[in-house]
Amino acid sequence: MPDQDSVPSFDAEAGLFSYAQIQHLLKIEFSRARRYRYPLSTCMFQVDRIETLKDLYGYKVRDQMLDKVVGLMQQNSRTSDFLGRFGDRFVLILPHTDAAGMKIIMERVRDHLAATTFEVDGRPVRVTLSVGGATYAGNNTLFFDSILKNAEDGLRRAIEAGGNTILVA
Repeated sequence: MPDQDSVPSFDAEAGLFSYAQIQHLLKIEFSRARRYRYPLSTCMFQVDRIETLKDLYGYKVRDQMLDKVVGLMQQNSRTSDFLGRFGDRFVLILPHTDAAGMKIIMERVRDHLAATTFEVDGRPVRVTLSVGGATYAGNNTLFFDSILKNAEDGLRRAIEAGGNTILVA
């Protein structure tokens, strides 16, 4: 996981939380989910080949792609969900959402992004998304940070599988 000193703080313009804030919010939601016995899902995702795209087309194009991802996430999530960004990765906390619900949301976002064409120097550039997710349901984990770690492991496996994949632990 990234070093907290290298992570930007709350991005008020985009409505995104920092890594430290996401961890704090996940800890609170995890406590609530355990106490009131409801599911809690967390997913970590990133644009596939984002570093290569940045190297080929520059920071401006990369930022446009990431802004599109943020917009799609905000359109497809609820006001009770929490979206954070650190570096080129994003985290979404979904209270009262089981693994199936999380997968539906992320498939919708992934499909919208895949249907979006970015024009760079007059050529279309296809962008895909890799997602790793984890869900707390019942007593399947004791610690809130295990959910985040499982989501990160799922993202790593999705990227290793070639990208454009959603893997739920």
